[in-house]
Amino acid sequence: MPGGDNMRYARSSVSRAAVGVYLALAAQIATLTCLVVFEEARGRTLARQMALLGNDPHAPGAEAVSGAVTWFAVLILLVAATTVAAGCSYFAWLRQAGATPGMIGIAWFVPVLNLAAPALLLHALREDAGLREGRRKTWRVLVAGWWASWLGFVFLILARLPMTHSPQGKDLTGLGVAELAVAVLAAVLCAATVRELTEARMSARPSGIAPRLKLLPALRSLPRHTYPAQD
Repeated sequence: MPGGDNMRYARSSVSRAAVGVYLALAAQIATLTCLVVFEEARGRTLARQMALLGNDPHAPGAEAVSGAVTWFAVLILLVAATTVAAGCSYFAWLRQAGATPGMIGIAWFVPVLNLAAPALLLHALREDAGLREGRRKTWRVLVAGWWASWLGFVFLILARLPMTHSPQGKDLTGLGVAELAVAVLAAVLCAATVRELTEARMSARPSGIAPRLKLLPALRSLPRHTYPAQD
């Protein structure tokens, strides 16, 4: 039956998108771990050396640190690339899970709204997939933990940026074990929410639920992508 084929395709798509999120998160944490290890092992010494050289690549003695600087630059690029990949894969998964591009854009990129709307969007999608009363409290704790850890990580990154806090020559990025631990927690909880919603979507038959989305008015008014009803 065409409807059944469409349903199976939609479920397969959300499952593949979820795998993409897991892989991207793993890559992001792996590269961030390498950067933190480099910072802990070599960062402060390298930062002092670069400060003494005046950050001049042609200064006497600059060649002695060029190798370490190159590795640092590569690690920064890898962290940035995997972070972008993780974000793109997560948004693609949200699309497959039932959110529209407009909803995703408003929830994640509108200032002030994006302090809470991403968690509300995720919760609304889970409600749409069928959230049993006995599971509701656990799910809410999971979503709250994920979002709190993500906001905590962003706060730590902003607070530790060299241009906002670090005296010249103290360290390179300001990243340390604490920031890495919060990032790992956020990634694990994010993967857990993705897994639960994906499994719920795989076994549910959502229908048109736009009027029931318990989101902010700007989100609630947007049209949604839904799975086709099975014949």
